[in-house]
Amino acid sequence: MNRRGFTLIEVLVAGALFLTVLSSFTYVLKTAAGYVAKLEAKSGEVCRTRSELERIRKLPFAALAGASSGETQTVPVAAGLYLVRVKTVYTLRSSYQ
Repeated sequence: MNRRGFTLIEVLVAGALFLTVLSSFTYVLKTAAGYVAKLEAKSGEVCRTRSELERIRKLPFAALAGASSGETQTVPVAAGLYLVRVKTVYTLRSSYQ
C-alpha cells in the first residue's frame, strides 16, 4: 500500500521547524530595528556636535573667551591657546593659524 502525502508527524515537525525559523527571524529583525534607532539618534548627535564645532572654528580667536554656552566650553590653556569642549569632543584652538 503506497500512499502519497505526508504523515501527521511529518507535518507537525515541519510546522515546528517553520515556527522556530520564523521566530528567530522576527527576533533578528526586532534587534536590528533597535540598533537602527540607536544609530539614527547617535548620527543626529554627531551632526549637531560637528555643527557646533564648525561654529566655534569660524569665530575669531578673540571671541573664544565668551563662546561658552550650554554643552560648549572654552577654557584658556596658555597664551594663544584655548581648549574647546563640545559635549564629549575636545579640541585645541590656537591663535596661530
